[in-house]
Amino acid sequence: MRGQPQAAGARLLTVVPARRWSTWRERANQTRSRRRAERLETIARLEAEQRCAERAGEYAPDLRRLW
Repeated sequence: MRGQPQAAGARLLTVVPARRWSTWRERANQTRSRRRAERLETIARLEAEQRCAERAGEYAPDLRRLW
């Protein structure tokens, strides 16, 4: 079999195990959870900066946006 080209092509291909559905779903949930946490951290940081600016008198709300 070593020197025959037909025999080399006749070998079975190695089978790669497919990812299971649960693995994909778990990874998707982790990604969503990470993005949700980042979003909440960003919102909290921006609110804290806004409160700081209000205390310092640097922030004035745009009253035109309320109507």
